[in-house]
Amino acid sequence: MTGTLIRTAWLAAIYLLVISSVEAEDVAVAVVLGLAVAVGLGRHGASHPDTPPLRQRVLAAAGLVLSTAAEVVRGTWRTMRFCLGEPGRPGFVEIPRGDRSAGRVALWGVLTGEAPDEYPVDVDEERDVLVVHLLDASDPDAVRARHARTDERWYRRVVR
Repeated sequence: MTGTLIRTAWLAAIYLLVISSVEAEDVAVAVVLGLAVAVGLGRHGASHPDTPPLRQRVLAAAGLVLSTAAEVVRGTWRTMRFCLGEPGRPGFVEIPRGDRSAGRVALWGVLTGEAPDEYPVDVDEERDVLVVHLLDASDPDAVRARHARTDERWYRRVVR
C-alpha cells in the first residue's frame, strides 16, 4: 500500500511539473491519474533489486525536483538574455546514454524539457546517445558534464 501511495505521489508530481500548474483541479487530476497508473502497474511496478532504499529515493526525488526548478530558473535567465540580443550559439549536443535505463531516459527527457533553453530532441539508439538542442551549445563538454553530474547525483537514485 505504501509503495502504491509513493508511486501515486511521484507520478502526480511529474504530471504537475509537465503541465506547470498547481491549481486545485490540476492537482486532483494528477492524483487520480497517478493512482490509476500506480494501481495499474501493481506488481509490474515493483522495484529493481538494485534500487536504493525508499528513504534515499524519496530524498533524491526531492533533490531532483529542486535541481530541476533551479535549472528552469537558470534556463529562463539564459533565454531572456538570448532574446535581448546576447550572442549565443544554438545547436545540438550529443550526450552519451551510458547505462541509463529506459525509465531514466524518459525522466531525463521530461525534466530536461522543463528549462526553456534546452530541449531533448532524440534518443539515437544506434549510436547510444541522447540528443538535446540548446540556445547556447558553444561548450558541449560542459553540457555533457552537467547532464552526467545530474544523472549520477539524482536520476540514478530515483529510477534504475
